[in-house]
Amino acid sequence: MHSYLSFFICLVLSVQVLAAPAPQPVRKSRSFQIERVKRSDYVAHGPVAIRKAFRKFGITPVDFSNISLKDFQPFDHQTFRVKSNQANVAEPDQTGAVSATSVQNDVEFVSPVSVGGQTVTLDFDTGSADMWLFNTELPTSATAGRDVYDPKKSTTYKKIEGGSFKISYGDSSSASGGLAQDVVDIGGAVVKEQVFGLPTSVSSSFISDTNSNGLVGLGFSSINTFQPGPQKTFFDNIAPSLEEPLFTARLRSDGVGEYEFGKIDHAKYTGNLVNISVDASSGFWQFDAGYFAVGSDPLQKVQQVSQAIADTGTSLMLVSPDVVSAYYKQVRHAAYSSGVSGWVYPCSSKLPSLTVALGDKYQATIPGSLVNFAEVGRNTTTGETVCYGGIQSNQGSSLQIFGDVFLKALFVVFDRRGPSLGFATPV
Repeated sequence: MHSYLSFFICLVLSVQVLAAPAPQPVRKSRSFQIERVKRSDYVAHGPVAIRKAFRKFGITPVDFSNISLKDFQPFDHQTFRVKSNQANVAEPDQTGAVSATSVQNDVEFVSPVSVGGQTVTLDFDTGSADMWLFNTELPTSATAGRDVYDPKKSTTYKKIEGGSFKISYGDSSSASGGLAQDVVDIGGAVVKEQVFGLPTSVSSSFISDTNSNGLVGLGFSSINTFQPGPQKTFFDNIAPSLEEPLFTARLRSDGVGEYEFGKIDHAKYTGNLVNISVDASSGFWQFDAGYFAVGSDPLQKVQQVSQAIADTGTSLMLVSPDVVSAYYKQVRHAAYSSGVSGWVYPCSSKLPSLTVALGDKYQATIPGSLVNFAEVGRNTTTGETVCYGGIQSNQGSSLQIFGDVFLKALFVVFDRRGPSLGFATPV
């Protein structure tokens, strides 16, 4: 009798709930993707990639002027650029909310972003937390040939009085100016009052990169450089309206991949997704990477720098000096070249894999095929083509920078909860 009565009460309550007006759910934004598509005429250039990484993190290259390769002649970067621009290859078909196209020679990916109803191409970068745009307040010499943001064409633009920003790097490159806010739409996810920098001055190194018109920082807001500040990143602003406050990165070695915000697509990886803790105190997606192994060798402890960050804005993998030395000891005729600020080797050399321990739960293996970054020159004695390694030294910096060479080997989840990083074997 008691069981019957309980059942009857539950049934009545259920009917009442179903009959009552349903509460309006908090509107959640759909998850969205930003595709990364490598152009078929893309030509990577190692020295440019490492210079960008050094500039970004203020790394001063160690003077290896006493090391020379007398029979090594580097290819000229401009030769690569002209050759690539003359390829005249059609763009591949692009699908998804926002496409991303690699910039030949400049070793980066850009995506169209709507700001105040105007489309500008920007970098997505987990290694910084500023959003800033090339705009019409810059001299025409800096904006020629660009799709720049024009505040006068936006009805939702607002200037932030007294706001300013200045980004400077170890090689004295910089961007500086005022702050603004406007409607920013990425793949249909909208932040109505996103704060971003409007530089009135940029250094020549930024001007020379004509394919990117600024960036969207996806690091933690604590390292945002805006004054007064810090201001929230686009991701921090949009996270509460996503299905889950995270984004994933599946960066493919064939050039086609995507970022997906708001959900984890379990079809993109196999096996278990392993989460490791992130130390966000420095503003980066930072974790411990204290052990490594080259090829089939056993794991050994990293002696100099064990902390690493996951950085989508860096093409290479910059590791502790002892790691890079151990790696290239196993590559035939590998040598450091001061002329290109990095390790090079005959392109015919077989490259071993590199395994790194991520936290204390996961070991990631980067196959040698991903380490082979780009042709960089020619041996003038043998005529053999020389290649540039995707694994390079962090020059004794306080962090290892795990960029695209590392990320292409994994399916990665950047989760604000915790925060944490999730790693799995990609499909």
